[in-house]
Amino acid sequence: MDVPSINPLDEATGARDVFLEIDLRRGYLRRNLRSALREAIQGGRLVAGTRLPSSRRLSADLRVSRGVVADTYDQLAAEGYLAVTERQAPIVSAVAPPVPALTATERPMWPVDFVATTPDVALFPRRAWLRAMERAMRSAPNAAFDYGDHRGRYELRAALGEYLGRVRGVRIDPERIVITQGFTQALDLLCRVLRDRGATTLTFETPSQPNPWTTVAAAGLRLEAAPVDDQGLITDRLAGAVGDAILVGPAHQFPTGSVMAPARRAALVAWAKQRDRLIIEDDYDAEFRYDRLAVGAVQGLDPGRVVHVGTASKTLAPGIRLGWMSLPADLVDEVKAAKSAVDAGSPVLEQLAMAELLKRGDYDRHVARARGVYRRRRDSLVNSIARRLPGLRLDGAAAGLHVLLRLPDAVDDIAVAHAAEARGVRVEALSPMSLVAAPERGLVLGYSRLPAERIDGAVEVLAEILREAGALVRRPQASSS
Repeated sequence: MDVPSINPLDEATGARDVFLEIDLRRGYLRRNLRSALREAIQGGRLVAGTRLPSSRRLSADLRVSRGVVADTYDQLAAEGYLAVTERQAPIVSAVAPPVPALTATERPMWPVDFVATTPDVALFPRRAWLRAMERAMRSAPNAAFDYGDHRGRYELRAALGEYLGRVRGVRIDPERIVITQGFTQALDLLCRVLRDRGATTLTFETPSQPNPWTTVAAAGLRLEAAPVDDQGLITDRLAGAVGDAILVGPAHQFPTGSVMAPARRAALVAWAKQRDRLIIEDDYDAEFRYDRLAVGAVQGLDPGRVVHVGTASKTLAPGIRLGWMSLPADLVDEVKAAKSAVDAGSPVLEQLAMAELLKRGDYDRHVARARGVYRRRRDSLVNSIARRLPGLRLDGAAAGLHVLLRLPDAVDDIAVAHAAEARGVRVEALSPMSLVAAPERGLVLGYSRLPAERIDGAVEVLAEILREAGALVRRPQASSS
């Protein structure tokens, strides 16, 4: 590696040296000289108005052919970095100042992390995924790497059709499945299709996860609240609903953790049929039920009126960005066209790897293993809360990745969450998840990322924070006598 200097002439200041690190190996001369000069101009070391050496002089200084330097100057002139006139050495053109580097922002590491919306990514089945990727690479036809069906690879859609029918009771065929990059894209595509059909409003359960509210609003739809209780969506209150579609979580509602009662499931489907409404079923973590088999999807009751949406974000990891929609037949073409307009299709290798996991049973084995881990963590959390947080109600079925700790109405759950954050405890307040004016108070406690042996200590810290907030009665001091 040579480190030559260029001695440009600035007509205002005279000559000065600029040191450039340039690899002068044969085969790299033009590229590396061009990159070195471009970076010096972009970084401000060669300022506007600076006259560079002639091609003859610079080639002699660098001991390269004059053609290498001439070609470099011509290329930089074409890119706008140099101004070149006949029989004159080039002059550096004005460019914008360097952009300040952004500080890297990684997800903060919490000493106590009650995150409720992500799985333990440390459980991701790396070996099984690597094997699946290798098999996909070996067996994929060349056409798989070209632009393809915007619904996604048929291999994955077929594998999902079998899996969803077996595990979730979904009635679907691969032709009506569209692969998405997670739930957010699925909801966005549906909202855009509904809007283009003339829809104005989407009905949401309340409380619910706020992130999708933004997606719906960005698509130009309004939000309408539909309350839930410990039996799920209160279908008796749907009579006055004006939403063109309703988004529900029947198998495990977030954040209440309730499971929709059988009578309400039937009433929801009957309401949608009577009012010609669409049901969007968010089946986000139904594989994780700990006290019994999970209830089947509502989609099985009426495949022509229910969009079943699932993802691998809770079962595998959100970072692989794989989701899917099982659609009524009349929506397929419109959703496919919307998907094409957004990204022209989801990444192929991840789809093929997921198909391999499903076909070979590796996905089922991973889910069963993760279910055992999460069940032990949930049991530890529930037992610890019973001991350390007496008098506070804990809601939620034995399912999923979270429980809901109810707080007295007089307690500011947002302030509690901030106080917890100051002590290194990550927890989410319930009240910001409400779409009504008088929200209930509580804390959403996830257990996916807390090893069972650390849970009691985490609850002990939380108990002290709640005592200070007035949500718990302080324990009497032991007598010194």
